[in-house]
Amino acid sequence: MFFNMLRPLTGLPVRFGSGAFAATTQPSLIMVRTLMKTHKGAAKRWRKTAGGYKRSKAGRSHGNTGWGQRALKQLSGRTMAASAHLKRLRRLLPYH
Repeated sequence: MFFNMLRPLTGLPVRFGSGAFAATTQPSLIMVRTLMKTHKGAAKRWRKTAGGYKRSKAGRSHGNTGWGQRALKQLSGRTMAASAHLKRLRRLLPYH
């Protein structure tokens, strides 16, 4: 069925060799578009939202003894990506 679709594209009949998927006499005119790969490190750290990309804040995992509660509270939660990083994030996360 797939090979019947080649006839209108090439204008010539498609001929097969010994096997069902042997090389044709005419080169195929079907274009195949390669897909971009998602950067898995960026995918684990960033999430796409309606307003851009969000991430967790760094510096809250360990070594926080002696810090004030106000400083620790500022490190909690999420933050949005800066506008300077949006072009790079769109390239790293094409399908998110």
